[in-house]
Formats: sequence, structure tokens, C-alpha cells
Amino acid sequence: MATIKEVRKANKRDHWAARQQQQLEARGSKGLAEAWWDRTKAACTKRDAARGPEDPDPWQELARTLENFIEHHAK
Repeated sequence: MATIKEVRKANKRDHWAARQQQQLEARGSKGLAEAWWDRTKAACTKRDAARGPEDPDPWQELARTLENFIEHHAK
């Protein structure tokens, strides 16, 4: 029998998969990117609240990633 933690994890995974599919069908790759953006902001917010003084800043890491993306695609 699965634990409550395992069930919740499976439910979150299933919800995310359904949301990805829903966004993809509704808006194509733009919708999928929007779903990832929402999840990214939530992950950064959660990680930022839980990080210690020695842990890297998730928002700074995201900013570097976006900067690299723009440098690659804004030519």
C-alpha cells in the first residue's frame, strides 16, 4: 500500500502531466511554455523560502538561464 506522501507525489505528477497536455492542446508550444513558466516561478519561490545562507539563489540561477536563452535566440 502506498503512503500518503507517495499518493500526494503521484497526484501532483498526474496533475502536472494533465496540465501540460491541456496547455499543449489549447495553445500549442506557447501554452506548454506558459505552464512551465508557472511551475518555474512556484519552484523558485518555494526553494527561496527554504534555502540557507550557503545555498544558491534560485531566482539568480533562473535569471542567468533566461539571459543565456535570450542571447541565443535574440540574434
